[in-house]
Formats: sequence, C-alpha cells, structure tokens
Amino acid sequence: MAKLLGTPPLINITPLTEILEVPIHINNPIHPNSANKHKRLGFKILNELSRVEMFVTRIETVGKQEEILAELGKTVSHLEQTLYTFELENGKADRLENTTGRILLQRYMNRTGLAEMFPKASEYLGVDPVMTSGSFMEAHLRQMSSINQLVSIAIQLQNDLRLTNHKFIAHQIALLYQCINQAGTKYTGFKSRVEEHFGTVKDLCNASDEPVLTPELQTWLNELTVDIVAEALFSGRPMAQQTPSAGPLSDYINRVSNNDGSEDQQQQ
Repeated sequence: MAKLLGTPPLINITPLTEILEVPIHINNPIHPNSANKHKRLGFKILNELSRVEMFVTRIETVGKQEEILAELGKTVSHLEQTLYTFELENGKADRLENTTGRILLQRYMNRTGLAEMFPKASEYLGVDPVMTSGSFMEAHLRQMSSINQLVSIAIQLQNDLRLTNHKFIAHQIALLYQCINQAGTKYTGFKSRVEEHFGTVKDLCNASDEPVLTPELQTWLNELTVDIVAEALFSGRPMAQQTPSAGPLSDYINRVSNNDGSEDQQQQ
C-alpha cells in the first residue's frame, strides 16, 4: 500500500472550471426524422377516421346515444381542424378561401382512397359514395381480430401446458381449431395437424378429473402453437398480404409515407 501511495497517478484530472449548459429537448419529438409532416398527417387522419367509422357503426347497432354522438362530433371536429391547420401552416392560405374543414376532409378522402376504406364514415361526412360492396377496412380488421384471437389462444395453450392439470386442454384446442377456420387460407394447413391428435387428447381429458398430457402430446401441442404464433407474427409478409382486404390500407400507408408534398402541389 505504501508503494502505491508513493507512485504518481496514471492521469491528472483537470479541475472543473465551469458548468456547461445542458440542452433540454423535452418538447422535441423522440424521432424527429422518422416521418415527414405529410406522413404524420396521413397517419393521424387514418386513426381518426377509424374512430369515426367505429362510432357510426355503433350508432347503427345501438342507436343514437348521447355519449357516442358527442365523441363522434368531437372526432369529426378534430379531423376538420387538423386538415385546416395543416393547410394554413404550410403556406396554402389561398386555398382556404370559401373552404371549410369538411370540404378539405372530403377532398383528402377522395384523393387518397380513404373514402373507399371507410364507407360509413364517408357517408356520414357527405362524401359521394364510391363503393357498395362493403368496407375494406372492416373486412381487414375483422380478419386481423380473428388472427389476434388465434395467437392469444395459442400462447395460452403454451402456458397451460406447464400446469399439472390439463382438464380443459381439449376444449381450448377445439377453440383453437375454430379460430384457425376463421383466420384465413394461410392457416388452413394447421387444421390437419390439430385433427391428427385431437381425438386422443379428448379421450385422455375425459378419462380422469386431473388428466395430464403425455410428453409426446405436450411436444406436439407446443410445436403446433409455436408454429401458429410464428406464422402470424414473424412470417415477414408485407402488409398487403396479411389479409385479402389489406391492399388498400397498404397502398394508403405507402402513399402517405412517400409523399413529400409534390402530390399536393399537383392538386393545386
């Protein structure tokens, strides 16, 4: 220790003579370059129109309830104000003369294809009807909901395999099979894999009050559910191929993502 105290330091630390100002970025976006202003506007309108479509659908189902009408009016008002402010902030005040936020919204929906994706919202907002065969978004979201339910049940089965009682595994596999039927053609190959051992699992579960799957059946079910989750979440398919109705949504996202404002200039 004495030798250590008698040797010179490896480096000399310079005393601090001043405290530098620390820059504050609390009001700056986390990813300032992740999207241009047109992309941010596009995603904001997509989100708000999804809400409008949902509110109009609920009104058709349960009637005109005060709470739903209030939320619908608030969402539409925010949509119109968002577009109006966007035009104003981007030096297009000359386009706003004798123009309302509703008209700007109608034009935007027609120009970008959102009118086709949200037919109920379009009708409510006074956009000329462009299709009568149903909503692309509604069909897409319905199938994505089925896929989400399929993944949830598959993950639940993986967790339940760790239990010491597999009494209800057969019922869960039956529900898994039903979800496979609803998830789309890309999942039909899993039906035969379920059918291969479902009868054996059912008989085993009905044989006692506290049944436990054999190691072979546990391995089969674990591999089946892992493959289902991988197909749903990690297949690497582009959005346009996720469901048969995903094309318009994918086209819209690509359009607003690649829009640098030149498209708007052509519309003037």
